[in-house]
Amino acid sequence: MKLTDYEKEMLDGKHGEMKKKSMLALVDLAKFYNVEEFVEIVGCHDDSTVYAGEAQVQFAEYLADNGAKFSVPTTTNAMANDINRWAEQKHDIGTMYATNRIQASHIKMGAVPTWSCAPYQIGVAPSFGQQFASAESNVICYYNSVIGARTNRYAGPLELLCAIAGRVPYYGLHKKENRFAEGLITIGNDIKEEYFEDREIFTLIGYLFGEIAADRIFAIDGIPGKYVSNDVLKQFSATASSSGGVALFHMIGITPEAKTKSEAFGGRVPKEVFEIHIEDLNRAEKMLSSESKDNLDAVLLGCPHLSYNECVQINKLLAGRRIVEKTQFWITISKVTEDLIKESGIYESLLRSGIEIYTDGCILEYRNDKWNSKVIMSDSGKFNSYAFSMRGVQPIIGNLRECVESGIYGKVVKGEKPWKIH
Repeated sequence: MKLTDYEKEMLDGKHGEMKKKSMLALVDLAKFYNVEEFVEIVGCHDDSTVYAGEAQVQFAEYLADNGAKFSVPTTTNAMANDINRWAEQKHDIGTMYATNRIQASHIKMGAVPTWSCAPYQIGVAPSFGQQFASAESNVICYYNSVIGARTNRYAGPLELLCAIAGRVPYYGLHKKENRFAEGLITIGNDIKEEYFEDREIFTLIGYLFGEIAADRIFAIDGIPGKYVSNDVLKQFSATASSSGGVALFHMIGITPEAKTKSEAFGGRVPKEVFEIHIEDLNRAEKMLSSESKDNLDAVLLGCPHLSYNECVQINKLLAGRRIVEKTQFWITISKVTEDLIKESGIYESLLRSGIEIYTDGCILEYRNDKWNSKVIMSDSGKFNSYAFSMRGVQPIIGNLRECVESGIYGKVVKGEKPWKIH
């Protein structure tokens, strides 16, 4: 292998046993993919923070207790629960204890304690073209696609080793020549530009994109840029990486490596072309929604974590009204966002409306076995993609306005969609 002097020193143990072990594992990974060299990374977003079992906890503790330190800024993903309000979320004490241990070991290794699945919206992110490592699916997709940074899909424990070594094998999406689109998805003429005023359409298209692309690199053409925001791109990234294995998408005319179709494809012709039509939007909505019109048990928002702007929007939509008592209405945010909405007065306003605000945790860890919620609503394509397998429920998809109105009336309130087929 073509190793630098520093990489050879790490393998020889000159920079500590944990760097040596990390490099040995990464060398094995490189050999598996027939890679001859490494590339230095500028940072890492660690996904091994949601409690998934004792082995995961002990692995991080082993590294920390034996002197491992992160070589690059390493942000931390959401945890299983709000570290301070775990009992109110009906998490058990075992999960809380394990989460405390995960938190302590990461801080001991020098992590940046963001505890968020959307670190890019709180001011911590790489820049265009910079090399990175992550295992959180929406972060991978967002960093690659929206920012133009470079990361492969890494496993949670493996990215800890990447952060300790500050290196990754140089292959896959780390290399520019592997980042061009191979397939194209276009928006059909029956989907009108004004339909994009409803943000839900981006979630539906994101779901369809992931279903078509799977783990391949595809571009999408026909998205009207004036309706695109960072929050829209966040939801698109999260949904596409959940319905498929999308690590990189190109949105022509919008994302940085797709200013033109030719740039997205590296001057080549698409191998496959698909069109999305109104009937596809309706099918995607059915895949992401149950048909239940019963009383609403819960509204869960924040997958990925809500941004400051989304909290502002929810507060405006409430307009001083209250959530009905029989319906749980939860939002999950980072501590940075919590501080911002506290300073602006939005935090107290949301609490007065009956909304429960939780930080640090993952809304997908909602303990439905304890709450026994039968009808749940969310605006998240990721949550709705995973909720049945993880929580045993099929939620109802809706935009932020519909989620707020449903929480106020305690039943599912859905507006008439212009793309709806009756």
